[in-house]
Amino acid sequence: MKKQGVYKRFTVFILAMVLMTVCISGGVTVQAAPSLKSVKAQADKIIGKQVSKKDSKKQKLKKLFTYVEKNYDYKRTIGFKNEKGWERAYALEMFKGKKGSCYHFAAAYAFLAKRATGYKVRIGLGDTNGFSGKLQDHGWVEIKINSKWYICDPNMDKYAADSSGKYYLKERSKLKKTYDRFKSVKYVNVTF
Repeated sequence: MKKQGVYKRFTVFILAMVLMTVCISGGVTVQAAPSLKSVKAQADKIIGKQVSKKDSKKQKLKKLFTYVEKNYDYKRTIGFKNEKGWERAYALEMFKGKKGSCYHFAAAYAFLAKRATGYKVRIGLGDTNGFSGKLQDHGWVEIKINSKWYICDPNMDKYAADSSGKYYLKERSKLKKTYDRFKSVKYVNVTF
C-alpha cells in the first residue's frame, strides 16, 4: 500500500515538472502548415517537366494524372486529421518523398491540376468501397469543368482491382456506389 502512495506522488511530481517546463518554455511548438509559395514552387517544377504550354487543359490533366500514378507509391498514414493546411503539407510530402496515403495522392494531384489548368479543384474526404468492397476512409480529387464535377482518383486508379483509367475524369454520378453515394463527404477547396 505504501508503494502505491509513493508511485502516485512520484507520478504527480513528474507531471508537475513536465507542465512547469512547458509553461516556462512558452508552450509546445507546433509546426505550421507549409506556405502556398513552397507548394507552388514544387508544383511548377513538376508541371514544367510534364506538360507543354501547347497542351490543352484536358491534356495537362491527363499527363499529370499519369505522372502521379506512375511516380508515387502508397505508404499508409495513420491518424489523418482534416486540419487547416493539411493539404499543403501532404502535397509537399508527396512531391518530395514520393510516397503517401490516398490523402497524399489527392493533395498532390489537386495542386498540380489547379496550378496547370486554373480549374476549380477540391479534395473529397469520405468513404469508398473501391478497394475491398468494405467502406473505408478515403480522399480523392474533384475537378469542375463547364459546371460539372468530375472525379480524378490516382490512388484508386493505381491500386484498386481492374481500375486502369476507371477513376480518371469520371462524372460523379457514375461513381456514386464506389464513393458511398457521397454521404457525409467533406470538401477542401484547393487554391493558390
